[in-house]
Amino acid sequence: MNTEIHHREDQLRADSAALQDVLDGALVNLHRSMEAIRPALASLPLPVSPEVVAGMQSTENAWRAIESEFGMLTGSQVGELLGSRASGRSSYASDKRKAGQLIGVRRRNALVYPGFQFDQEAGRIREVVPGLIAVIREHGRTDEDLAQWLCDPSGYLDGDRPVDYLDEPERMLAAAEGHYGVEW
Repeated sequence: MNTEIHHREDQLRADSAALQDVLDGALVNLHRSMEAIRPALASLPLPVSPEVVAGMQSTENAWRAIESEFGMLTGSQVGELLGSRASGRSSYASDKRKAGQLIGVRRRNALVYPGFQFDQEAGRIREVVPGLIAVIREHGRTDEDLAQWLCDPSGYLDGDRPVDYLDEPERMLAAAEGHYGVEW
């Protein structure tokens, strides 16, 4: 019994130490965030509303969630995945994006490609992607808008995320048209 008590005490110490590490990391992140944001806010000529800042942070958190779940590929990685034999594989991805076949988004001063648009096992772009891009272009929207919409719950899909239906092109295109084609 004495051994069991010592084991529990050791486990509590380990859990406590792990929790302290998480809290210390969160505190460091908080201070770094404040150090980065304060000068940017101070440089603006007019005050910024808390709602704007909260909205920007919410958007950033959404991008990070997309990157964490699906990855963001560089142009070179896309070229390699799709089997490009060109020496400049990143230009292959750029050409596909310009032709309306790939979703490309700006992150950290680079153009990257959300991983959800690829069937990585088959080494190809999902069939529905060019159609989705055509819908957003028809309605004057951006690739960023599309990537965010794909990863948010949609009323056109009973609250499910569109990204979970990428292998159902007809359903996806109808949902996208419904979402982007609505006029208020």
